[in-house]
Amino acid sequence: MNRAIPQTALQPVISALSRGDAKLGETLARKMLRKHPTHAEALHLCGVACLLRGKADAAEQLFEQALGKRELPAYYLNLALARQKLGKDSAASAFEKCLQLQPDNAQAANNLGNMRFRQYRFAEAEQLYRQAIAHNPGYLLGYQSLGNLLCDRRRSEEAIEVLQQGLALAPDAIALHATMATALENRKRLTEAAHHLRRAGNNGDLQRVLRSLGDWRELETIDKHIIQTLGTAIDRPENPWGLINIPQLSAAQHRDAGLRFSMNKWQDALRVSVPSSTPVDATRLRVGYLSCDFYDHATLHLLMGVLESHDPDVIDVQLFDHSPRRDDAFTARLTALDCCHHDLSQLTDTAAAQLIAEQQLHLLIDLKGYTTGARLGITAQRPAPVVISWLGYPGSLGNPRLADYIIGDATVTPAEHADNYSEHIAQMPHCYQPNDRQRPLELSTRGHAGLPGSALVLCSFNQLLKLNPAEFDLWCRLLKQVPDSVLWLLDPGTEQARNNIRNEMSRRQVSCERLIFAPRCDQAAHIARLALADIALDSFPYTSHTTGSDALWAGVPLLARKGDTFASRVSASLLHAHGFDELIADNASEYYDKLLALAHNPGQRASIRQRLQQARLQSPLFDTLRFTRDLEALYAAIWEHHSSGKTASAPVVAKPRD
Repeated sequence: MNRAIPQTALQPVISALSRGDAKLGETLARKMLRKHPTHAEALHLCGVACLLRGKADAAEQLFEQALGKRELPAYYLNLALARQKLGKDSAASAFEKCLQLQPDNAQAANNLGNMRFRQYRFAEAEQLYRQAIAHNPGYLLGYQSLGNLLCDRRRSEEAIEVLQQGLALAPDAIALHATMATALENRKRLTEAAHHLRRAGNNGDLQRVLRSLGDWRELETIDKHIIQTLGTAIDRPENPWGLINIPQLSAAQHRDAGLRFSMNKWQDALRVSVPSSTPVDATRLRVGYLSCDFYDHATLHLLMGVLESHDPDVIDVQLFDHSPRRDDAFTARLTALDCCHHDLSQLTDTAAAQLIAEQQLHLLIDLKGYTTGARLGITAQRPAPVVISWLGYPGSLGNPRLADYIIGDATVTPAEHADNYSEHIAQMPHCYQPNDRQRPLELSTRGHAGLPGSALVLCSFNQLLKLNPAEFDLWCRLLKQVPDSVLWLLDPGTEQARNNIRNEMSRRQVSCERLIFAPRCDQAAHIARLALADIALDSFPYTSHTTGSDALWAGVPLLARKGDTFASRVSASLLHAHGFDELIADNASEYYDKLLALAHNPGQRASIRQRLQQARLQSPLFDTLRFTRDLEALYAAIWEHHSSGKTASAPVVAKPRD
């Protein structure tokens, strides 16, 4: 039997660990273990040193040996932390044992809550977070974790109350300010959200919120700082979705931002793969669509007709849906489809990936990318032989594990831009964006829409988030050049944002009486009123997507400017596919000249509108069946390219149908 070790003998190990010298701590602990190999605390301290040095396997073994000699809460806590590092679900049982012995251990309760949260066991997670706070009111992580959960469950008002309690204890806590900003933004309290983002030092989200507010006073400075510091915040990389509106951002910078963000957010999922295999039946491709937008949403407005037009003899369609539960006209159309519809909303990323893998797909189409509600933790685990990024996110994901191919066209993803993508480019023959020929087309009146009957109506129904001061300069310059004109914008939803845009007009010496806000409405009413406009103004660099095809469907001339990123070339792609290249400009000066000429020439506008009406049912842009057949051919070409092991950089293309 080994003699007991005096506490004084353990002190050098404890001191080394408290100083952060884990290497010395491990050396001293192992020296002690050579004399006392079964001493519980020596085993535990050696495990702590190993854990601090990133040697989680060794730490786990040492903690298990220590627990074989003596059961203490700290031993179970550290065993759980080691297992978490190793990605083991058994960490949960160790946290539970810790809490059985020490119910007031806030760290164990919070970490177990995080595990339950990731397992979609939300009620248990909430109870554990509240337990952590109740037993240790000064434990800031508990407030942050509970705030995150409440935001995720659309209970942002409750989140605000919880986070206020945490900030009262620690007014400078960066993480609490960041979570508070999310809660406030969810409640459309954008001015307050911006304040907390400043306190958090989060410029990426700050510029996005300021753009949503139409508050452009600091944008130039903030945007410049973001571009200069991209890649320096390793622990808190910028979300690439929030960067897409910054004019100075290059396509390569956007790609690299995606890589950094994915490596930080999904580092564990990116290291594992779920077993998958292709179906035995090779007569048709089995294709899965993954999204949380399978309801009355802009993505489904575009995609619905394609889903209804797929040839069941060629494509076996499966939907993998993590949408919020909705009942609307689009969900009714989805229900009528003859395809498998899998609900992933209550599954963890791993369980969802396993379910997808069990379907033996050829191709999995991710429709979200980095957009709101995305679950790239699913695709990171590679549940299908080929993963394709399409439609929802206009740019490269930056990480080759997240997608093998990106679907574009010769305008948005030209071959010479291949280096800007981590994915292999696959090109549709006309435009990458689908359109639903069942899109409504009703009639309205200017009086009903609150528009002056004889004025030249310039409209932009893009979100305020997409607008930039430089483009607004051009629009106001045009308003001054064409006195009998008004600017018709989508209502941003808050009085503060409306007032900010009015102030921007006043700064440019244009009367605010010439600004009209259009309230939000359903798709049919929106397109009916859209047809009342004379010219649709494009945003830049995040150009019109669904709003652009809506304008063309309604017969409204869309003036577009083409840039270098995917997002800045979408409206140009729409116009090119529709046969209206004369409405595409290559720079701001040309854009303004084209805009001014069209504003002053009612005959030209009438001619373009007539051509737009004729093209509506003739051009490939709105030929849903033709698009679907081209897409099916492209899917076949992608599968052939993948199966043959081709590595050439040339885009994968499918022969266009006549």
